[in-house]
Amino acid sequence: MHFKELAAYRVRRIAESILGMAEELFARHLGIRALEWRVLVKLAETPGSISTEIGRDMLLTPVQTGRCLQRLREANMVVAVPDPEDGRATRYTLTHPGRRAHEAGTRIVLEVQRYALRDFSAVETVALNNLLERLMASSSYGEDDVERLSAALFAGKRDQA
Repeated sequence: MHFKELAAYRVRRIAESILGMAEELFARHLGIRALEWRVLVKLAETPGSISTEIGRDMLLTPVQTGRCLQRLREANMVVAVPDPEDGRATRYTLTHPGRRAHEAGTRIVLEVQRYALRDFSAVETVALNNLLERLMASSSYGEDDVERLSAALFAGKRDQA
């Protein structure tokens, strides 16, 4: 087995390369990171979201979510408003600069994706999207799947190393 030939490694390398280019463009033109743009995406799609919803839907840890929201508030891209129905919750919405950054970030992401797929034909792009959709579906797992693989690999014994 060659590590660099594993599909998971290749997918990760592609994602890191694309993200790296996007990060450079985000920093240069928007003064934010890709993680922060993902928060803007969530708020553009669902204004008034709370931090737990943002983190869950954008695949961010609670710490990442909090840091992104703080940074975006400092940059005047989002505002925080107490939830009128639940005094403990805070709801976040985009400001005008936040909407502009979201739109510019979307253009960046689409252009970086176009760049990454520049050598693919239309048919290959459709095929890739279909394969990625299948891979996403087949790679999701639950506790039962972990137990099943654990039993198959280690006869159900936990490694104490």
